[in-house]
Amino acid sequence: WTPPGGATLRHVRAGRRLVQVTRTTPTYMPRPAVLVVSQIAGLRAAFEARGLAGPWIRWTETGEDPALQLQSCDVLVGEPALLAPLVASAPRLAWLQSTFAGCNQLLDVPRRDYTVTRLAGCFGPDMGEYCTLHILALERQYEEQRRMQSRAEWAASRASAGFTYRRLSSLTLGVLGLGDIGSEIARVAHHGLRMKVIGCRRDPAPRDTDASAGVSRVLGMDGLAELFASADYIVSVLPSTPATRGMIDGSVLSAAASSRRDGAQPPTKPPVLINVGRGDVIGESTALEALERGWLGHFVSDVFAPEPLRAESPLWAHPKATVTSHNSAVTQPEDVAAAFADNLERFERGGVEALREGGATFDWEAGY
Repeated sequence: WTPPGGATLRHVRAGRRLVQVTRTTPTYMPRPAVLVVSQIAGLRAAFEARGLAGPWIRWTETGEDPALQLQSCDVLVGEPALLAPLVASAPRLAWLQSTFAGCNQLLDVPRRDYTVTRLAGCFGPDMGEYCTLHILALERQYEEQRRMQSRAEWAASRASAGFTYRRLSSLTLGVLGLGDIGSEIARVAHHGLRMKVIGCRRDPAPRDTDASAGVSRVLGMDGLAELFASADYIVSVLPSTPATRGMIDGSVLSAAASSRRDGAQPPTKPPVLINVGRGDVIGESTALEALERGWLGHFVSDVFAPEPLRAESPLWAHPKATVTSHNSAVTQPEDVAAAFADNLERFERGGVEALREGGATFDWEAGY
């Protein structure tokens, strides 16, 4: 799909001379044909609230055969898992707007001649709240407090009951992956909870966003063990790529544990890992071994590989594991509508090249 436009040449008389004048001709701007395939409740209402309605945008309920609409659509909007089987049947497809941050399912399809925009810039605050919830719950021993309440038991002595805690201002958070989500989690931890924050990413060179998020130090990926040795809590926001799968393994965690033991002032507790990125960054067996060996003090995970987590997994009942069902940040229909409206303006103005200038396009080579 290419934005139309045109110009005409005219000759007008200026006294005794003919003058050539170039005039842009008003051209009817057809809207791209859009097909939305999504299971997100309230998405259509959110689109209509922004004026994104009309014969140019079609909605197909999941399970309905969209073959006819696919033949003529320029744009697809929806969840990557739902759209991946459809892209091969959309010969005119130029742009795909994802309703999720991750688009890994599209990598399973050979076709790559269209541009994908991720849903970005809206999940960071939600994931920051999720991490805050679990940090506070662990530091303030929320589960034990609830168990005592269920027994109608009052602790005679706070110290004897073990209800001591560390002030968050004395703790260090390590963020593994400092994109827009990781930077927002860092900002919440540093500016909201007064924690010291260090980070880890492929390119450790300083960025302006590091300082504004309160990140005091950034390590490269070769400093992963150092990150685990230096932090009290580690949040992984890493995507699933060939380079990140299995990255947090036994060698990293055991080396970090040894470093903590040998340090001049080792932390009093092993670190807690909170995984809100992708489940295959650490294997289930690795997480269980790390808990048993004391390399990790607790494992909080919202993501697993595969999902859902199998019912017989020992993680469900493990006293040092917290399992949630991939809900640390749930797509809000208003966010999809806002992102699509912004990207649609770019697309209609300059096609896919203008979309690439927006900065939220999916990188086929990097995998995120």
